[in-house]
Amino acid sequence: MADVILNEAEQRLAQYLAKRRHDAARMDGIPDMKMGPQSAYDTDLEGIAAEIAFCKIMNVYPDTDIVVGTRPISDAYTTSMGSVDVKATKYRNGRLLATTKKYANHPDSYALMVGEFPRYKFVGWVPAEELLMKKNIRDLGHGEGYALDQSMLRKPESEEGEWF
Repeated sequence: MADVILNEAEQRLAQYLAKRRHDAARMDGIPDMKMGPQSAYDTDLEGIAAEIAFCKIMNVYPDTDIVVGTRPISDAYTTSMGSVDVKATKYRNGRLLATTKKYANHPDSYALMVGEFPRYKFVGWVPAEELLMKKNIRDLGHGEGYALDQSMLRKPESEEGEWF
């Protein structure tokens, strides 16, 4: 599948939402759950930009809400994957990661976008039940979390059922 490059308007939307969501979460007392050494803003920017890229690929509208006091469990909804938590990594062979706190209240599935702002590639997805298993808990140097290699993910499929 080809890379998706966010256009100028999508980039500005991502930057705006990253700043506003970061500020709203900190005002709410929500701890930063990043799993790496990058800054909190970079984590938020890469996350929302990857969500926008995923939605662009899947032809669905991204969630642009900024509501203090609530946190959605998913970033998008598709007919093939249900509610989706979109994860991002800059590493070409990066893993799909989720914190262990996701177990109690999780979406239907998880999707992995690889790249760096503003270019991303959808590399695969998995139903939540396949990721959130005790055997998938690993410590990659920043605390324990669920982790799956890309080889364990399902191939991306469009809403029309066509393989990318």
